[in-house]
Amino acid sequence: MLRRRGLSAVLALAAAWWAVAGAATEPLPDAARLLGWVRELSGPTMEGRAAGTPGADRAASYIADHFRRIGLRPLGDGGTYFQRFRVLTGVRLGHGNLVEVSVPGRPPRGFAPSRDVLPFTFSDDGEARGDLVFAGYGITAPPLGYDDYAGVEVRGKVVLVMTGEPQERNPHGPFRPAEHFHYTELRHKVLNAREHGAAAIAIVENPGRSQDSPQPIRGTTPAWGLLAVSATRAVASAMLAPAGQSLAGLHADIDRSLTPRSRPVPGVSARVRVALVREQGETANVLGFLPGTDPALREEAVVIGAHYDHLGRGSPFSLAPAQADEVHPGADDNASGTAAVMGLAEAFARGGTRRSLVFAAFSGEELGLLGSSHYVGHPPVPIEHTVAMVNLDSVGRMRDNQLYAMGVDTGQGLRALVEQAAVGLEVKLLLRGDGVGPSDHTAFHNRERPVVFFFTGTHPDYHRPSDTWDKVNADGLRKVVAVAHRTVRALADRDDRLTFVRVPAAAPPVSGGGYGPFFGVVPDFAEQPAPGVRLGGVRTGSPADRAGLRTGDMIVRFAGVTVRTLDDLTFALRSRRPGDTIEVTYVREGVEHTVQATLEQRR
Repeated sequence: MLRRRGLSAVLALAAAWWAVAGAATEPLPDAARLLGWVRELSGPTMEGRAAGTPGADRAASYIADHFRRIGLRPLGDGGTYFQRFRVLTGVRLGHGNLVEVSVPGRPPRGFAPSRDVLPFTFSDDGEARGDLVFAGYGITAPPLGYDDYAGVEVRGKVVLVMTGEPQERNPHGPFRPAEHFHYTELRHKVLNAREHGAAAIAIVENPGRSQDSPQPIRGTTPAWGLLAVSATRAVASAMLAPAGQSLAGLHADIDRSLTPRSRPVPGVSARVRVALVREQGETANVLGFLPGTDPALREEAVVIGAHYDHLGRGSPFSLAPAQADEVHPGADDNASGTAAVMGLAEAFARGGTRRSLVFAAFSGEELGLLGSSHYVGHPPVPIEHTVAMVNLDSVGRMRDNQLYAMGVDTGQGLRALVEQAAVGLEVKLLLRGDGVGPSDHTAFHNRERPVVFFFTGTHPDYHRPSDTWDKVNADGLRKVVAVAHRTVRALADRDDRLTFVRVPAAAPPVSGGGYGPFFGVVPDFAEQPAPGVRLGGVRTGSPADRAGLRTGDMIVRFAGVTVRTLDDLTFALRSRRPGDTIEVTYVREGVEHTVQATLEQRR
């Protein structure tokens, strides 16, 4: 009780101090000015700011012009504000794509890219020819006792599968629970076929759906290690009819019995040839530097960052598939955080701090934290001199004065510092100690820097064209900037630097889609020169930690699944249950190791 009274007294004194001194020491932009930057960054000329596009380039120039006007020094390449790197910007059809169906005694029937067939964006390039196997929905779901591959051999063959799942229209169907929904996704169907040894896969809309057209080539998803095409039911008919079978009949039979009806298609073979052109472009982090005022501390720096890129004209990450070709303006995600960084830069440029400040507008976050990963790999201020990172992502939709602050236990004393920063500001902090999450601070946490991640919560407009500037809570945004301003000043002006703390792992909560059981690794999102998933971090006390995995290890095989990309690791993890003991093969300093780990329940 005494300790509580003592803490209350300290906070009351702090509130009084901020109330008197805060107004004079916080020359922050007002709410209308912050909202103006959000409006400009999410306006039509920016075209959704997809990394590597002209819209993102215009946004980068807009931010750089602001840094120049307020007197920040350029910290990018060659004396500019831009730290450039390359990204995958698009995938388009090459020449020679083809699906050809062969039946003995007849000429092959070919389907060129058209209204009947298109390769998926995530297909490998190349050509395969093999006997045809119908594999139902292409699902292997051990927890449900359902396996479309049971009893059929598909190694080296072409498989034909349907979208969706058995009894798709049944609200109580076995695949409706959130933890089972991933079995219905394209990723599961394609990677499952690959792991069963198929040479290629053709996916058609199941006959229970009204649509019947190949899925358009969209987005920049990496290749998943298998030739994969989207086709109409006319193509499926050409494959099945010579054997006296129909897609509608097989579909109805599976749905009625909830039993797979997979089978070879006698006498029918298929040739699949895919040629995609993967286009690369250049994008840039925008970096401004404010030197510290204390000669003894100016070599150290606090990084204040936010990503300015968004989805452009949709992408595989759009949550509005029917509007996937429309501009996604990304006002909250993350024009709001970018405006906050611009406001903080303007405020600090008037007086500075004892330590130096780096203001970073990152690109490529939506493609997998590419910009922040590039920054920590090529830091203009040595990473060991970076005392902390403050990240602002989606901070424009404050409700009920609530502000999430995550990572507050990643530095000794950081939690109290952030709590004090909010005193007297009509902000209700919701604190979380862990510093790992799906935004740019994770790249710094992986390099053992204390981090704070400010966030105002999710909303129905997330990753949709409806995330527009007029829905931003400008007064709330200014409150976020005020808390961040005090946090940065406290980090930059203190005599000593905070000691990094690796927070013990707590199994994260189950999300709606389900990521499977808990393993406890943080991927390194930077582009990798070889197939596999390099670890940016291993959570202390997690199954991965106990198995001996370390930061920098490259996982190449997990629970019997070859791991080339993060999609593979997710697929493998989702196929297992808490309590399962699995084998993990990883590469460390060029030497391959295999260990066992027991997976845990997410809570």
